[in-house]
Amino acid sequence: MNYPPETGPPVLDANEKNFHGLVIHSPLPVVLEFWSPKCSFCLKMAKVLDALALEMSGRYRVVKMNVLENSYTPNNFGVTGIPAFFRIEDGKVVGRAEGAMSKGKLKRELGIL
Repeated sequence: MNYPPETGPPVLDANEKNFHGLVIHSPLPVVLEFWSPKCSFCLKMAKVLDALALEMSGRYRVVKMNVLENSYTPNNFGVTGIPAFFRIEDGKVVGRAEGAMSKGKLKRELGIL
């Protein structure tokens, strides 16, 4: 896919129906955020996630899932607070972070080099 250089790839929206295809069976490692539009810290992280998607284009897929519209998957991941971030490789969680933070700190917390 070709994206304009100023926008980069979008952050993909996951739901219960497309989650396995977007995340578990992704050909790329995934950064997954569980969020809510009612969470001010989640809304602040939207720009960070957009910047991460642009920077990691072709190396990582960046996906978010609204916990108000989808409860099954966040519960399975043990999400108790949002924003919650996971690094998933080959369908397995290999990194986790929670809360609002800079892009650099998020990458460090998730173990993204």
